[in-house]
Amino acid sequence: MIRKLLFPVVLLIVIISVSACTEDEFADWKLMNESWLAKHSTDTLFQHTESGLCYKVIHQGYMRHPTSSSNIVVKYTGTLINGNEFDSDSIDTNLASRIAGWIEGIPKMQVGGRYIFYIPYDLGYGEDGSRDNIPPYSTLIFDVTLIDSDDQLHQ
Repeated sequence: MIRKLLFPVVLLIVIISVSACTEDEFADWKLMNESWLAKHSTDTLFQHTESGLCYKVIHQGYMRHPTSSSNIVVKYTGTLINGNEFDSDSIDTNLASRIAGWIEGIPKMQVGGRYIFYIPYDLGYGEDGSRDNIPPYSTLIFDVTLIDSDDQLHQ
């Protein structure tokens, strides 16, 4: 009888232990990212939104602003706060299908513009991360050039 009860109890203890380790595995990384973002969010060269997005205008571009549902063509490089590049590409995409930080930030740009975005994890890939190269709780740094937008909104 004791043997029958022992296996489920041991299994439960192992599952709880593994779950606890997984939660704590990224605790230091989360704290590092939050501290880094807090330090850099006071940079006067960057503009700040209520959501926590920070952006710096490198080049404003001209006339057309995309909307959150525009099809856009961008060239970008994405890095983590430790300098590791996780992606670099030129893409033609619908902005609505991207991360929240892009959906909020890219409409501030004009075609031909180049911005640097500091995107907090809750506007990026969140508590889960993405793929093997973006850990959970990662602040994302994107250097983005807006090459084109299908939106004809002039501002």
